[in-house]
Amino acid sequence: MIKELMVIANDKVGLLAEISYVLAKEKINIEQIDVNVMGAKAVILIGVLSARYEKAKGAVEKNGYAVLPAESLIVKLDDRPGELAALARRLADARINILNVHVLNKQGEAVYDSITVDKPREARKVLGSAVVNEEAQ
Repeated sequence: MIKELMVIANDKVGLLAEISYVLAKEKINIEQIDVNVMGAKAVILIGVLSARYEKAKGAVEKNGYAVLPAESLIVKLDDRPGELAALARRLADARINILNVHVLNKQGEAVYDSITVDKPREARKVLGSAVVNEEAQ
């Protein structure tokens, strides 16, 4: 399973280089990443294997960065129009907020997405067999 570290920092040249170096130095592989800059702040979502999460979090925090936890669910959807909309509606109806979505891979008629939500346990129940974290690893 992948867990995401959400790093919020003041944006500067070389920020991603610094954070990725900290993880590399600890032999932690980045499984997924998303970087967004909003004004003077950068929000970096870094996905690491769950088994390495605490070590990654500690390393990033030790270097002065704030980390907010988030767990990614990997879901398998049919690769056709409306599938993501239906999934998002099911979560919204259950009052589960989607924080982030990444398309990870397409295989044949299926697409694998990484979805970060505010209530991962509840989302697992709502989405049922669509959650395939172990299958997509």
